[in-house]
Amino acid sequence: MNKETFDQAITFHESVTIPIEMKDSIDRLLKRGVYKELHRRKMLSDGQLDMLLSYHDMIGDSADEK
Repeated sequence: MNKETFDQAITFHESVTIPIEMKDSIDRLLKRGVYKELHRRKMLSDGQLDMLLSYHDMIGDSADEK
């Protein structure tokens, strides 16, 4: 975790607090899962899935470096 964002957190339902970086990581994982489910249901082609995942990886890597 970056020192700048270590103290930043999001609180859910007044009792659950998670760091922003963890929330961002969860968001990325959920998006990947949605892409894969759409592919499984034949709503995305192999090429579309590959494009989305590679774009998602590129964006996720650059967000982690901040």
